[in-house]
Amino acid sequence: MILLKNKAIALCLIIFSASLSAYLIYENYFAEDDEPRFQWPEMVEIECEPDSSRYGCDLYAKVSSTPVNTLLHPSDGSIWIAELDGKITSWNGEFTVEIGNISQHISRCHNEQGLLGFSFTHNFNSSREIILSYTDDVDCNGPADLSGVVIAVAEIVDGVIDLDSIVEMKRIGKENRNHNGGNILSFGNGTYLWSVGDGGGSGDPRGNGQNIHSPLGTIQYFSYNNKSIQPVFDEYGNDSDYVLHYGLRNPWKFDIDNSGQLWIADVGQYCYEEINLVPIFNQTNFGWSHREGMHNYDPSDDCTSAATTPDDNNLTDPIVEYAHTGGNCSITGGFWMDWGPNSLQDSYIYGDFCTGAIWKISQKSGNWEANFVTSVGTYITGFGQGINDELLIFSWTGAIYSLYDA
Repeated sequence: MILLKNKAIALCLIIFSASLSAYLIYENYFAEDDEPRFQWPEMVEIECEPDSSRYGCDLYAKVSSTPVNTLLHPSDGSIWIAELDGKITSWNGEFTVEIGNISQHISRCHNEQGLLGFSFTHNFNSSREIILSYTDDVDCNGPADLSGVVIAVAEIVDGVIDLDSIVEMKRIGKENRNHNGGNILSFGNGTYLWSVGDGGGSGDPRGNGQNIHSPLGTIQYFSYNNKSIQPVFDEYGNDSDYVLHYGLRNPWKFDIDNSGQLWIADVGQYCYEEINLVPIFNQTNFGWSHREGMHNYDPSDDCTSAATTPDDNNLTDPIVEYAHTGGNCSITGGFWMDWGPNSLQDSYIYGDFCTGAIWKISQKSGNWEANFVTSVGTYITGFGQGINDELLIFSWTGAIYSLYDA
């Protein structure tokens, strides 16, 4: 009887230990990122099928994981495609060629982690360098606050990325694994913009968005030279000088129009997604987490509160918002269209990840107006520019589609 009792106790301890381990793994993977009103959908391929007869949609290319960024090569006529799992491939209109795979440098502990963006350096044809943005490689079973976003540079040797040449130029630590931002955009004169999320978790729990001295929840502005970056501004004499705009939650994508204005698609919390517009160098506080869209942020809000003007004159509201109705969940920016389908030119286009809806913002009688374009059905993770100025739509599972006027 004593032996049986001891075995039973041992079995209970084993079960308890396994349960505790599972709980701790859950805590490490998910709890710090918990967005209680959002559930990631099942990752399945849904073909691009516009619900408007005005548009057609064809498969343009296929890659092995989620595409996040495409850029026209400065000289050879191809486009390079960045994938969330760390691969960069070249597409010449007929076939893809792998340029490099930096998966050993990145972490993929969360759906929002991985290779987030890249840019050719302003002098790529002579330097043969690209700038990379990614979440750094950490143990997924370790604490989430060890995660960070990185800006790095790599050399292209004989047409491929030399992995040994990767140099980390700046790392920003984060408390959680989501809300990474990560878009990079070159001005062409050695200066760049880089978006960084608010650090993650629901409601910006550490107040990073409203802290001008925090790099989180910002658009960073820097110059690049000889494998290092420096802030362009010199006001504080420290890393605060990198901050161009702040008060953002998760600025996944942004673009610059032909008049020098910056369009920022910022992912919302529970209720509203937003598009911000500002002259590039007018340092702006976009309000998160005091504001969500055009509303005072309230975690208990049932998303029916009326729009208001900010109580603080130093906060700038978006020019457009949309609500989490009809299945909408997360904004995906976006380009200013001075190329692509004629019906979309002279407007800013953006979409929703969950519904595949696409809108455009155009100016009418001096005011910016958002109008529904079409719904394509697929999970939209980004947009891109094709070899011949096609408007590309990135799907979650790796398909890249071309949207065109029918």
